[in-house]
Amino acid sequence: MTSISIFRVFTVALALVIAQAVLQPAAADQLDELRAQGQIGERFDGFAEARDDASDAARALVKKVNAQRREIYEKQAKKQNISIDQVGRVYAERILKKLPKGAWIRTEDGWRQI
Repeated sequence: MTSISIFRVFTVALALVIAQAVLQPAAADQLDELRAQGQIGERFDGFAEARDDASDAARALVKKVNAQRREIYEKQAKKQNISIDQVGRVYAERILKKLPKGAWIRTEDGWRQI
């Protein structure tokens, strides 16, 4: 590989890292906004859920967020030799502690607003 090719690869990799760093906070802000609107709630198992009246954009964000969470949970489960469900429940506790008043959560008994 020439020095120009290495530089291009490095530049593209750096751009991807920067793009991801910029996009993650934007997705978190969007998630918080949709939670505040009641379109998205958090579940007892560590995953987000679109509520019945959620927009298509909210549903798409839930799908994206849950895919990212599943990847994290799978890695942790493998590392600790426990089930994904166990990992998800631990993360759910952390997520629920950070939710603002008025957010929706789905317990094993159904939806409730905190």
